[in-house]
Amino acid sequence: MERFYLKSQGLENKGATVIRDQNHNSKYLLVGKWGIEHDALSVYGVSGQLEAEIKQLSVGKTPKFQILMDNQEVGTVSTPIGFIRGFLFVNKLNWLISGNTTTCHFKVRSGMKVILEINRVLINGSAYIELNCFENEHTAVFIGLAAILDRWVQKRPPLTEPKLRRSWNFNSGSASYNNFTKEESHWNSD
Repeated sequence: MERFYLKSQGLENKGATVIRDQNHNSKYLLVGKWGIEHDALSVYGVSGQLEAEIKQLSVGKTPKFQILMDNQEVGTVSTPIGFIRGFLFVNKLNWLISGNTTTCHFKVRSGMKVILEINRVLINGSAYIELNCFENEHTAVFIGLAAILDRWVQKRPPLTEPKLRRSWNFNSGSASYNNFTKEESHWNSD
């Protein structure tokens, strides 16, 4: 499993965000925005190579997004009306996203296998999105989906305080994310 962190954008819709691994190393750069038709979120590797794009195909209460890797469509996803506890389906990739918008805790499954877990966490008082990736091939796509889910849940009150907290730990000159005090085990419900 690989673990990545991106700062929660909320409704700010900023232009660029660095995605770091559990050792605080920069791994990806998320650039772009969504909210208007033809907007896009692009995920770049640290070498500058475009890894994945999420393009907005429609607006409204159920916006639809196209997922691209190597400039080829690999899937589409729409955010449904009234989704608080329920499911989203990523077409073509055959992924099922289940979770809860009030806790911002999601699991992505391919068949019966969990390939991604998304949690909203606090790190030194700031909100981050934690991605626990159990499959490396689609990490860049996972980052784009997590950014969309993060912004989308901000519009769905009430968002509860994260039950998972982390802190920066600096040991022998290297940084890492470590558990501290109030960390609770994963939620029982999706």
